[in-house]
Amino acid sequence: MSIRCICLLPLLGCQTKADLPAADPTVMVEVRDGTRVVASVRPGRPCRASIGPLEMIIGGPPLVSQLGDTRWSGMDGANGTTLAREGDRVVRIFPANDRNTLAVFDLNGVAMMRAQTTPAGATVSDAASRPLRLLAMTGSTIKSDHPELVVTGTHDVLLASVLTAPELAPEIRMLAACERVLVTEKKEL
Repeated sequence: MSIRCICLLPLLGCQTKADLPAADPTVMVEVRDGTRVVASVRPGRPCRASIGPLEMIIGGPPLVSQLGDTRWSGMDGANGTTLAREGDRVVRIFPANDRNTLAVFDLNGVAMMRAQTTPAGATVSDAASRPLRLLAMTGSTIKSDHPELVVTGTHDVLLASVLTAPELAPEIRMLAACERVLVTEKKEL
């Protein structure tokens, strides 16, 4: 190799193939009913969530998403995060960043669901504090008893409680799950 080539090397750089990008370290959170995936969340910015045939790409905080022609948003406040569809308030999530409790309230302040962690997992209850279902940590999975579902990819039983909540509309479940992920992304789920 000539001296001229050696001198040009720092200016031109090496002519080698570029390294392939590293694999995405983000783990997909999946909810299975035994035979198929019924819901999923891919943490990150933006957060991607799906329930059945619906999929939302959710940015934030504050939350923002578009599903078809419908715009969804989340407004943070002292009383939690209020989710709105086309600017009309729909529900309130409180508190999104707590490690022990999570609740979704309707516009009248009535709890649509409440989740409280327990030593074994979490208990999900209704507005009258009647248990709706139990979530149990079993190894690397979380199991819900009603409906019978298995959640993989997370140890966050409150995230699992929102994803497995049939009492919430799919859009609310996806937004609440991404709210939880986006607010707590610096913490281990």
